Amino acid sequence: MAKKTETCPPKGAPLWVVTYGDLMSLLLTFFVLIVSFSSTERVKFKAAISSIQEGMGIWPESAGLMERIQLDAVTKQSLQSQEFIEQLSEIIEELDMKEAVEVYNTAEGLKIIISDPLLFESGYAIIQPRFKMLLGKISKLIKAMTFTEIRIEGHTDNVPINTTLFPSNWDLSAARALEATKYIAFQGGLPPEKLSAVGYGEYRPREDNATAGGRAKNRRVEIHLLNSKK
Repeated sequence: MAKKTETCPPKGAPLWVVTYGDLMSLLLTFFVLIVSFSSTERVKFKAAISSIQEGMGIWPESAGLMERIQLDAVTKQSLQSQEFIEQLSEIIEELDMKEAVEVYNTAEGLKIIISDPLLFESGYAIIQPRFKMLLGKISKLIKAMTFTEIRIEGHTDNVPINTTLFPSNWDLSAARALEATKYIAFQGGLPPEKLSAVGYGEYRPREDNATAGGRAKNRRVEIHLLNSKK
């Protein structure tokens, strides 16, 4: 019986090896991408958690001293504003002035609106006793904070006024703003270099002047506590 002749395999790798290698390369690439995405999300997650912890004043045990004291300026301002609002709300409640005093967080800082009948004697810029009491307590709160500028605005309704002291509502609003500013400077102890007084008269109403309630809302003083943009 004749002996079979063994045939030599063709040169190079078998075709299935090439296909297998391509498949393994694709799988490797796929898993590398999965791992990289996972790492990125983990980093983002940690960053988000850190931001929340800082905002809430929570620090990990391993955080260094510098990390504990170097709060971001925006976070500090936010915490300061929240603390101020909480303390002022307690004062408003204590003095039973909830109907006349409002406080708002703004992009610039904080805005406090005080409306009639707490403010001034009708037609004059003489501060009423309850308004003085409120201004004194607000001044104490401001002194504990780090606002860089305090702007006091005076507003009136559109009922005309023409007296020797105040020829127009504009004059009246400016005088009232100045009186409130002087009070928190000289009686409240706030630094005059941070203070400014502005009178807007009847030209920036909050409500319709056609009703008594609307006019009462428009007769107001606004205290703007501003943070530096620098």
